Amino acid sequence: MKKSKNNIDTGKLLSDIISKNKINKSELGKAINRDGVSILKYTQNESIQTGILIELCYALEHNFFQDIANQLPNTFTGNEHKNEELEALKEEIKVLKIQNEVLMKIRS
Repeated sequence: MKKSKNNIDTGKLLSDIISKNKINKSELGKAINRDGVSILKYTQNESIQTGILIELCYALEHNFFQDIANQLPNTFTGNEHKNEELEALKEEIKVLKIQNEVLMKIRS
């Protein structure tokens, strides 16, 4: 398979979660009706089929698709909610800074 310059290494995403949570590859394999060697291969490949990835999401109770989405540019469609949330947080920071300044003046 030809590697794209925009590739997101799903094998690394999986490997990181397995390492972080000290998950046994054989047990994970059983959970998705595969063997531990298959899990090892998934962690070594840069790309995982979405059907397998969704099985891994359910088995690990982890949203790999969100991990992938988080690595895509904010300008892509589908990120409207994320952009709105970011703008709301920026506005909240402004308000909190003003409130902090007022409180500091009152205490002085």
